[in-house]
Amino acid sequence: MAKLSPQDLAGYALAAGFPPAEIATAVAVALGESGGETTATNRNSNGSYDYGLWQINTVHGPLLNQGDRFNPLDNAKMAFTVWQRAGNKWTPWSVYKSGVYRTFLPQATLGAAKPTNVTANPPVVTGSAPAVDDPNSGPVDAVSNSLSGIASSISEFGKTLASINTFITNLFSGGTWLRIGAFVMGCILLLFSFVRLTGTDKAVVAVGKTAIAARTGVRV
Repeated sequence: MAKLSPQDLAGYALAAGFPPAEIATAVAVALGESGGETTATNRNSNGSYDYGLWQINTVHGPLLNQGDRFNPLDNAKMAFTVWQRAGNKWTPWSVYKSGVYRTFLPQATLGAAKPTNVTANPPVVTGSAPAVDDPNSGPVDAVSNSLSGIASSISEFGKTLASINTFITNLFSGGTWLRIGAFVMGCILLLFSFVRLTGTDKAVVAVGKTAIAARTGVRV
C-alpha cells in the first residue's frame, strides 16, 4: 500500500487525460474517496465494491479489467473514462455530489500547480487485482469472512481448553497434593486421637466401677 501526495495525484490525472482545468477537482475527489491510498478498497451496503485511488465501482464491470485497478495510472485512466461517460462531469463520485471534495480543494489546488512528472517517474504497481471482475466476489468474500469467524471461534475455544488444562495441571501438581495429603493426614490423626481419648475414658470408668464393687459388694 502506498499513499500518494496531491502532486502525485495531479501527475497521474494529467497523464490519464484529464484537462488542466479539471486536475484540482480530480485530486480533491481522489483525496476524498481514498485518501490517496493506491490500494484502497471499500465494500458498499449494496454489495458492490470501490477500488483504488478514485474508487472505481464494480458497477462499471469490464472497465476494471482494462488494467490494474491498484496501479495509480491505470486507476486514473479508469476514472477518466467514468468522467467522460458522465458527460465530462464528476457526478458519479459521492464525495463530489455531497460536496465533501471541497474540503480537499486547497491542497488539491497546490498539487495541481506542481504535478509530478509521471513520465520521469513511471507508475509503480502497489497491488494486484483479479484478472476478471467476478460479480460473485461479494458472496465469496462473505463466505471467506464467515470461515475466518469460525476459525477465530475455534481458536478461542482452544485457548479456553488450554486454560482448563493449566488449571487441572496446577491442581494435581506435586505441591498441591502434598498440601492436600498433609491436611488429610492431620484430620486422620485428630480423629485417631479423639477415638483413643474416648476409649481411655471408658476404660478408667470401668476400672473404677470394678474397684467400688469389690470393696462394697455393690455393683455400680
